Amino acid sequence: MSGLITTLRSIFTPETGKEGTLPVPKDRRMDLHSGAPFWAGRHALPPYPELHEDIRTDVVIVGGGITGALCAYTFSRAGMATVVVDARPIGMGSTCASTALLQYEIDTPLHQLVDMVGEKDAVRSYQLCAQAVDRLGEIAVEIGASGFTKRSSVQYASKRAHVSALVKEHAMRSAHGLPCSLLDSADDIRSALGFEAPGALRTDVAAEMDALGFTHALHEKSRESGVRVFQNTTIAEFRDNGSGIELRTIDGRAIRAQQLVYATGYESRDHLPKDVIQLNSTYAMVTKPRTGVVPWPEEALIWETASPYLYLRTAPEGRVIIGGRDERFRSPKLRDRLLDMKAKALEKDLLELYPGTNYELDAAWCGTFGSTKDGLPYIDNHPREYRSFYALGMGGNGITFSVIAAEMIRDWILGRPNSDAGIFRFDR
Repeated sequence: MSGLITTLRSIFTPETGKEGTLPVPKDRRMDLHSGAPFWAGRHALPPYPELHEDIRTDVVIVGGGITGALCAYTFSRAGMATVVVDARPIGMGSTCASTALLQYEIDTPLHQLVDMVGEKDAVRSYQLCAQAVDRLGEIAVEIGASGFTKRSSVQYASKRAHVSALVKEHAMRSAHGLPCSLLDSADDIRSALGFEAPGALRTDVAAEMDALGFTHALHEKSRESGVRVFQNTTIAEFRDNGSGIELRTIDGRAIRAQQLVYATGYESRDHLPKDVIQLNSTYAMVTKPRTGVVPWPEEALIWETASPYLYLRTAPEGRVIIGGRDERFRSPKLRDRLLDMKAKALEKDLLELYPGTNYELDAAWCGTFGSTKDGLPYIDNHPREYRSFYALGMGGNGITFSVIAAEMIRDWILGRPNSDAGIFRFDR
């Protein structure tokens, strides 16, 4: 067995000395974001209750953001009685700070991922992400969610030296039927981007969304099917007694279930070895409302080949969201201290790309996100207790990864074989 799983097991060894019991500090919530996330200011939060009674269910999901919401929706459609609990108001962790660019490309280019995990798994992970983008569009229709819009996605070469990598990436994707086109003429590039670049790669498998609104729409639809959602409910300990899971809140209330799903995002780093997830700080700003034509006609999702990379999307009322200028995460205070400087730098970046436009900074925010060694998520069993599962979407594709996780964990719980399970294991 790999050293990673061995380390994970040691971390999950019960601190009380009792088999299957792990006490959790009363408040282990990370400071995930600060500033003024755009979507948080556009929604009145639905009145989810707090848990004040003992309950039983088939599956309990810890984490009520978009990952937990997608899991609950997927499980409920499969006939599973499901409970969701979150220590925060629902959606007010990483979800409300998400810029929600939905792409099938992950942060690691396919031609590089092949060298890291092998061609079969690398290609399959890209195919699964492409399917997840389409599935999100289907779910948006099923739940009646607004704010989901199909877009194209264009990655441009930040410098001429990066063009050869885009050419290699285009060849690799095309060889495996992954939709993309290489833009190498100045007219095509300017038409897609609204500015000049040495080269670009374009695909029509992409979308943008309002992640917070989508999360609440998912929960609303799931609750119609009997899913119970509780906010401001902190789990103090859990016990896996071999025949089921028992969670205890800080108020002593019990949740008894057959299966447990961790959808706690980057906060799950507390449960894992420190080298499994690298935490970073990212920054974003949204412009003031603006009339007139968006300076890139397709309104595509735009990102670059540099690392860290800038990314752009449109938003309601003629706004633009631009993000990037990432830093290694050290502490919330250090992350937040840079917010004003980073926001001004992002505003300058936007105006340098589109000189002569009248875009002005309206609001800015920063957040903490996790990345993995290969850009892929972790979707796996708890390394010690087979009734517990992790749905950890990482990097820039957390939402599409969450679709994959929800469907994969559903299959595991139902005893269905899933040939893709090995791609996202902890010990890959």
